[in-house]
Amino acid sequence: MKLLCVGDIHLGRQPSRIPPAVDDAVGIAALGPAAAWRRSIDYALEQPVDAVLLAGDVVEQEDDFFEAYRDLRAGVERLTAAGIRVLGVAGNHDVQVLPRLAKALPAFELLGAGGQWETRELQGREGGRARIAGWSFPQARVSESPLESGFPEPVDCPTLGLLHCDRDQARSPHAPVRSSALEAAPVEAWLLGHIHRPDALAAPRPMGYLGSLTGMDPGEPGRHGPWQLELAANGALAIQQVPLAPLYWDTLEIPVDGLDATDIHHRVTEALERLHAEIEQWPQRPLAVGCRLRFTGRSDQRPALERVLRADDPRATVQTLGDRLYFVHDWRLEAQPAVDLEALATGNDPAALLARKLLLLQGADSEARRALLDAAREPLAEVTRAPHYRALGREAPDDTALAATLEAAALHALDRLLLQREGDQ
Repeated sequence: MKLLCVGDIHLGRQPSRIPPAVDDAVGIAALGPAAAWRRSIDYALEQPVDAVLLAGDVVEQEDDFFEAYRDLRAGVERLTAAGIRVLGVAGNHDVQVLPRLAKALPAFELLGAGGQWETRELQGREGGRARIAGWSFPQARVSESPLESGFPEPVDCPTLGLLHCDRDQARSPHAPVRSSALEAAPVEAWLLGHIHRPDALAAPRPMGYLGSLTGMDPGEPGRHGPWQLELAANGALAIQQVPLAPLYWDTLEIPVDGLDATDIHHRVTEALERLHAEIEQWPQRPLAVGCRLRFTGRSDQRPALERVLRADDPRATVQTLGDRLYFVHDWRLEAQPAVDLEALATGNDPAALLARKLLLLQGADSEARRALLDAAREPLAEVTRAPHYRALGREAPDDTALAATLEAAALHALDRLLLQREGDQ
């Protein structure tokens, strides 16, 4: 049996941070959830698969009924006409609208309506059997674990769990579940929705988030798309991501060591061309690629580099390479100044203080370095815990991320102080 498993689609939502030139060239709708959904349908028909499973948040919000209905109906009709069943559960975003869509579209099978576990058996084209166990949000906020309400008993065929939930977030209002409870459930796989960053799902027992169907802003980088799950006759399970998203977000690190400031745009072009060469090798390729640039290394031309980048901003130009559009949505100059930090640190002015902090951050583990990181840990962790960012699946920053953030801020401040010192002289 072959299944296509789809995470958060969010029909009705459009991607953000798209330059007008990209919108004019391909249309923002061609990069959004509806386009990713159509790509997934095409793939399902090409395989063909036996069923398509939707892990909730199919629709962005309640007032997207008519737009979502049009896109969902067109896809479901194409799939069911080919003998492919479509099953799904409601998430916290579509708790009201998805049941309405299911009533208006009988070919779409909603599982677990009203917050009660429900199962459906699937028959594969080659005689295989599998059972899907699903649970849907009964209201937008659910503070109890769905696994406490009586999960179905095992049967004589593989069971796949389909659930929209918040894993290991005990105080979450979005169906909190513990990883230990998921592992203890009698299933061969858990296909989860809610967090937009996909997990590294792998056989023999995949358990985790499918991720959003397409990355809708720079906070959802990397490859996105549905997952193809196959059940062999001997019960073995295989799963792999099919990165069909029409929009791809990436971060490019560009070293500036020994670089003359006037050559910085050539270095950017080279980095984009290398990324394009890599993408050309993918079996499924995006229409547009949004890039964040990070200029790293060490340079005595940091102020000049920044002036050149601001005078001819990479964000202002869209490049066409092959059939794809490449645009820069953000850049940051993170290169270290070409100064002797140890010599600078011997002074008593603010620049010397920053130099000493930088040496701590760049040095080996020590009590002073740990104290510096600890002072920043909680303020930065609060950002990742904020409700607005939970769905992105960002983890609290580790020591490496903390040190990088503090180092970038210190370097920026050090540049300003050294420029001020030169002006005073």
